[in-house]
Amino acid sequence: MITEKVAHFVAGTQVRNIPQDALNMGRLGITDFIGVALAVSKEDQSNIITDYAKKMGGVPECSVIGAGFATSPYLAALVNGTVGHALDYDDIAVSLIGHPSVFLAPAILAIGESVEASGEDILTAYVIGYEAACGVAGPILQSHYVRGWHSTATFGSLGAAAAAAWLLKLNVSQVRMALGIAASLAGGLRQSFGTMTKPLHAGKAAANGVQAALLAQMEFTADESIIEAPLGFARVFGHNEEVDWAKASENLGKTFIITSKEGLSIKPYPSCGFTHPAIDAALYIKQEYKVNADDVAEVELGVSPFDKQILIHHSPRTGLEGKFSLEYTVARALLSGEVKLRQLTDEAVDEPQVKSLMKKMKWVEKYPMPVMGTAEGLGPKSVTVKLKESREYSKEVTIAKGMPQNPLTLDEFNAKYRDCVSTVLSEEEIGKSLSLLTNLRKVKNIKELMGIVTR
Repeated sequence: MITEKVAHFVAGTQVRNIPQDALNMGRLGITDFIGVALAVSKEDQSNIITDYAKKMGGVPECSVIGAGFATSPYLAALVNGTVGHALDYDDIAVSLIGHPSVFLAPAILAIGESVEASGEDILTAYVIGYEAACGVAGPILQSHYVRGWHSTATFGSLGAAAAAAWLLKLNVSQVRMALGIAASLAGGLRQSFGTMTKPLHAGKAAANGVQAALLAQMEFTADESIIEAPLGFARVFGHNEEVDWAKASENLGKTFIITSKEGLSIKPYPSCGFTHPAIDAALYIKQEYKVNADDVAEVELGVSPFDKQILIHHSPRTGLEGKFSLEYTVARALLSGEVKLRQLTDEAVDEPQVKSLMKKMKWVEKYPMPVMGTAEGLGPKSVTVKLKESREYSKEVTIAKGMPQNPLTLDEFNAKYRDCVSTVLSEEEIGKSLSLLTNLRKVKNIKELMGIVTR
């Protein structure tokens, strides 16, 4: 019974049961989330969802990052999750093929503020939610994702519920109810990639978790075996085969996925993770061979059949669509020698030079379907640049920068945070917030941090 096992894991785990390296990965995830959320806090997407929250009202208990106001735990989680995912610059988990921090951190911070949780509690809840979401995803991820479900939204609802339930100290029965409620609230279609609705999936997952845990605390009921039930989560969301849940969950709480080679990855580029191996390859060619875009005759993009389902925008018109365009991100890397926030705007995507280079690109299927949930789950990519004078350069990348086997250095990580928050926080606030986040385990009340990042 996987639902019962997850519930026992959530209700029975204490801070001392979580390894230090797992807590540290949780710290990176929360820090990255806050940085990326602040980076987008003045953009149209952020303004729309924050205005929506203001219209909905709500008791001002929990902070809206970068917006200068507080609202209910549910609405705070909804807004912060949506804003945190709007740039697609937030972290990923290949064990989930999704974005863990944007459904976990908003739910945890919202509940954490309402109960005045410590930094140590925040980190523990993050790891518990991460393990619950990825543990359920493992045996059913491939069929689930290929059918078009967005796992950040679906498994994310379960993970957020588990994390919120731990902070609220729910018992085993209540956790089962929280999971049951969250499973019925879950949804999210990958066809919305490249639109504002994709980040809404993350916000809704976080809010689902908050709602489910609070209702379960009040003894609201749901099916107690929602994941494995005949009409439950696994089967209805697309997995028709029988699952040996006992085997699939045998290491839950014993080893931690978040610290494995399939664990948390911090993005160096503000685009879909499936573009990152190709960006790495294009940057290598640009830097190693000093390629001038004007000399390019053709660019061959080596892909798998699955990439067509993810990178769906071949002639992007907006910055959002550019994040899900292999052609654009590779062209940008070859043109600019970097892929940064300023290059994922509507104006940047519309530049004539980048449009011209995109027209010279062709996809070649040269790799098999990737196995979801593995370290190579994003699939390898290759870039071959053919020049007008008949020379060509090629590079293949299997493990992209930022993945657990190829992580950002601490300096690179901190530089990303500083870059993200630089237009919102003062130098003093940047230093203080980064110090608190670096030492999050020692923070006595999470409100101390939220007071800085709310502005």
